[in-house]
Amino acid sequence: MSAKNPTNQFYYKNNRLQQLRGFCYTAQFGNISKAAEYMGLTHSSVSMQIKSLEDELEITLFKRNGPRIALTPEGASLYELAIVHIEGINKLHDTFSKKLALNNDNTLRIAANNTALNFILPSMLKRYLQHYKDMNVTVHYAEHHEALQKLFDDTVEMAILPRRDHLPFPQSCTYIPLFFHEASLITRPDHPLAGRKNLTITEISSYELSLPAEDLRVIPNLYDIFPKNKIDKQLRINFVNWETTRRYIEEGLVISISSDVIIGKNDNLVATPLPHLFPPVDYGFLVKRDRELPTKINTLIDIANELATDRL
Repeated sequence: MSAKNPTNQFYYKNNRLQQLRGFCYTAQFGNISKAAEYMGLTHSSVSMQIKSLEDELEITLFKRNGPRIALTPEGASLYELAIVHIEGINKLHDTFSKKLALNNDNTLRIAANNTALNFILPSMLKRYLQHYKDMNVTVHYAEHHEALQKLFDDTVEMAILPRRDHLPFPQSCTYIPLFFHEASLITRPDHPLAGRKNLTITEISSYELSLPAEDLRVIPNLYDIFPKNKIDKQLRINFVNWETTRRYIEEGLVISISSDVIIGKNDNLVATPLPHLFPPVDYGFLVKRDRELPTKINTLIDIANELATDRL
């Protein structure tokens, strides 16, 4: 190991970034002269950067064989750690510009499935737009697969969806659960089963029942529970959205099983919890994992958390 050079140490003191840039580009080109040309520096400047880095870390970074040099094992380990930061610094201007553009963009683009669109978003957006009068919101109705596609192609910046066991979210996304709801029997207030505890699936099946389509179900074992209890239930009336189903429940034509997300404070419907039959349900925000959330989305998450707390 060569002795440390105080002059080199002083020259590059507090300039670790420049040392690492010289080191990384030399490793990429395999040649100090080519790295120096790329950086707009002299051969001796880059050589000094590498030498001072070696002296400070007390390791040898390159094996030298004439004009060609190769990384030592220690050098390869350092390169693996350092190149990520060097590339990040190189992209800093573009990354910062994109972040500024997102934060300064006064339109928030959201995809939401039918339930979120009708029963979760209204109160959230009301509070959001009251606080941020310069913001605009564009909401796209989209069920699971279409919502993901809109998120991937940047048509929207986030989606509001339920977590479904049979439709897992891709690993390239981050899911932030925010609203938690009980699986419940939805009926009119005067229905014989309304408000009763520990209802059995046999009791529920004795009435005209409507359920969501299997691919749109949120409650995991909603369709499995009937054969499990040896009940051959024929569903005569079914709808593709809860807004329609609610109308028919109000008319007394059917009852249904859903999360209590569809019941508002002033509704003429009753949600009778069924925790002994079904697990709880959650809805949340879905965003791309590879990007930092802009202020406008973090603000909406804060409002969603406030609303979720208000429900408790």
